[in-house]
Amino acid sequence: MCDHLKINQECFDKKMHLEVPQQKAGIQQEPAPEESPNLAPKARSDDMNDLDLAGETSCEESEQRSASPDSTITSEGHQDKPNSKWESFPVEQWRSAVYVNRAYFGDLCADTADFIVDIAENVKLSGRRVSLVEVGCGTGEFVRETADAFRVAVGVDFNPQFIEFCKQEAAKEGAPQQRYVKGDACALVDLMKTEFPPAEGLLWDDVRVVACVGNTIGIIPENLKEAVYKQMLELAGPSGVVIMAYWSAAWFGDAVQNFYHANPQLCGEFKGESIDLGATTLTTPSGYRTHWTSASEARAVMQNLGAEIISIKQKGKGVLVAARKLA
Repeated sequence: MCDHLKINQECFDKKMHLEVPQQKAGIQQEPAPEESPNLAPKARSDDMNDLDLAGETSCEESEQRSASPDSTITSEGHQDKPNSKWESFPVEQWRSAVYVNRAYFGDLCADTADFIVDIAENVKLSGRRVSLVEVGCGTGEFVRETADAFRVAVGVDFNPQFIEFCKQEAAKEGAPQQRYVKGDACALVDLMKTEFPPAEGLLWDDVRVVACVGNTIGIIPENLKEAVYKQMLELAGPSGVVIMAYWSAAWFGDAVQNFYHANPQLCGEFKGESIDLGATTLTTPSGYRTHWTSASEARAVMQNLGAEIISIKQKGKGVLVAARKLA
């Protein structure tokens, strides 16, 4: 079996028949420190600079192009009927990918839920109520798993089929605290104000945990990630917490072999030229692109945004980060 920390070219060729470029560097694991949650407000810092997206495609439109295959490329090189927009990506096709995801990331899914629920419990021990907003909820697995820890748990996605599926599942479970909203992550604050009028108190009177899990941030186009991060930090506010669950760069090589190659319904089929081991990025012919993140990169992202890091934990195949906007 190949070492997941240092990619062996011969193993790639035997297991996947991929022609991985010889010049690609192996991925070295980088341990991350564990830091205790600290939810008390700290000193004021300079406001973050606004991100100028003038002339750029909207967040929603760019995610549709980057996060979803425009078509499925078969091994014969033919194109199947395209899923031309993430907005219309079928529920059952996504659920099939989720099943494979859970098989590969089962421990990380549990660790992520525990990480967020622990933070929610700490908030409640301080005498405050706490609510959750998940950015990119897909078909709602994470919200359903953690909703009981929150006053209200909101899933946001711009695929209306996903949102309708989530609403139906919540109704079956009799779970009124679960709410699902179609919308754009680049307009997250305005979206929440529309769905939850501040005068009514729900969500806005609570400590807000704003999460993006399952490496959703890894498929958002680079030119839009900063806008999404800033919207998440603004929604959480100085008393809230932003949670990021990245897929760890140390496991990228293993995932190429054992996750993506086994999951063509998500990313499409691909060959070695689609793999950038040095940048821990996969870009497939179908248009799917994903980036895996190291602990040091995650720390740098938050620091560059002017956010205070509460905790960073390397947990198996993931990097879990809790941070907040300074007042």
